Amino acid sequence: MLKEAHGFSRREYHTAIFHTEVQTDDSRKPMWSCLAGYHGYLIQQHEIPVYCNVLYLHPNAGRNDEGFYAYKGMGYEYVLRYKVIRLIEINGQSILEKQMPGLLPFTPLMKPPEGIDANRWLEKCIDAITLASTDQNTKEILFAALGVFGSLVYDSQMIIQRLPEGIMRESPFIQYCLELYAEEYKQKAYVEGIEQGKAEGIEQGEKNGTIQSIIALLEIKFKPDAVKVLEPTLQSIDDMQRLRELLIAAPRVESLERFMQFLSNGNAIESENDGTLHL
Repeated sequence: MLKEAHGFSRREYHTAIFHTEVQTDDSRKPMWSCLAGYHGYLIQQHEIPVYCNVLYLHPNAGRNDEGFYAYKGMGYEYVLRYKVIRLIEINGQSILEKQMPGLLPFTPLMKPPEGIDANRWLEKCIDAITLASTDQNTKEILFAALGVFGSLVYDSQMIIQRLPEGIMRESPFIQYCLELYAEEYKQKAYVEGIEQGKAEGIEQGEKNGTIQSIIALLEIKFKPDAVKVLEPTLQSIDDMQRLRELLIAAPRVESLERFMQFLSNGNAIESENDGTLHL
């Protein structure tokens, strides 16, 4: 476990352990306290020099981490120094220009060029992966990683909407987000139905909320203009059970054409292997 968690480096005859602590946000305990514990443990176990780093992912994390801890008294002194790396302080544009694939998923968390807003910067980071000189499978892995790290500061739905059309539809990250949105939209449809029901009837309110949730889920995966044309057909359905089935199908269907077939005839077969709807 130790070898997997900590990197070892040999330069000439100097053997040392480089320990890097990755933090999404600020730790509950002071970081110097955590690193002092790791530092002492590694020295005890291996009896060689230990150098510590802490990598902060979220832009607001690590602002007050000075990278050292020291105290002295009664003739004694203790000093711990470590390097603090905050992604938001790294020039993201320089990373894009170097085209180092392994670093591209982190770029949405880095410092964007002056004059570029957050949304445009996200698009540039996605474009960099699209243009990266690597195979398609690697690109999909990079997009998945970007989705995970980028969701620390961006809405996951926004990330999905900006991915190249047709790519990553089978990614576990994408499917997880879509399933999560489906559950959220079902709850939202119910709540909105109750509110609208006070004015227009509970059933009608739930119906409108469910239809809007179906539209929103489809727009995540497919072109919004193409999805909008389905709304009149959905509005013509009075069977709430049927609408609930369509809500479940929306994030899992393979294409908009297949969803339209499901909308027309209701014939869907769910794969036992991956849960994909085949029509």
